[in-house]
Amino acid sequence: MSFARRLLLIALAQVFAPVIGFGFTVEAGGKTCFDETVKSSERVSGDWRVISGGVLDLDVEVTSPSGEHVYSAEREAAGSFAFFATDSGTYVVCFSNARATQAAREVSAKITVGEQGDGVELAKAEQLAPLEDRVKRLHTSMISVRDLQDQQREQDEERYRVTSQTRRWLLWFTVLEAAFVLVAVSLWQILYLKSFFEVKRVV
Repeated sequence: MSFARRLLLIALAQVFAPVIGFGFTVEAGGKTCFDETVKSSERVSGDWRVISGGVLDLDVEVTSPSGEHVYSAEREAAGSFAFFATDSGTYVVCFSNARATQAAREVSAKITVGEQGDGVELAKAEQLAPLEDRVKRLHTSMISVRDLQDQQREQDEERYRVTSQTRRWLLWFTVLEAAFVLVAVSLWQILYLKSFFEVKRVV
């Protein structure tokens, strides 16, 4: 690909990102690659079509930052791909015309980057296992807290019952004590007055 064409593609990417539509030529026996910087969980999709040249077929590969092939097609005239990025980094889309010896291929393509995916769908098995363990531990902790709260509530109810009963006993004791004192004072007054009048009558 010529330097001028690459500059044109970069300019188009900056103007129309995250949706990039463009056309380019893949020379016979050659390969043309484009890279996109993608964040984890972002959706990457693309459509491509060979519009002229030979038997209208290409090999297409999309490679992740770790080197894993997330999409591949062999001897196809058109195709599309879509996936959610599991890793942040540079994803490379390559169009190969290595099987051709003479005819170049004119290609029209569109690449879209964006749209957050569902983290649950993107999670790998080794990532889910620790998460499940944490959820189980959290569930166990919640049950323990609930049991502790129930026990605390029962203790509070028992203390309230004992306190209420003690207050009732204290109330009755106070009433009886006051009644006893009142009766005792009344008897003392009666006896005192009786003895006073008896002494006075004798005199």
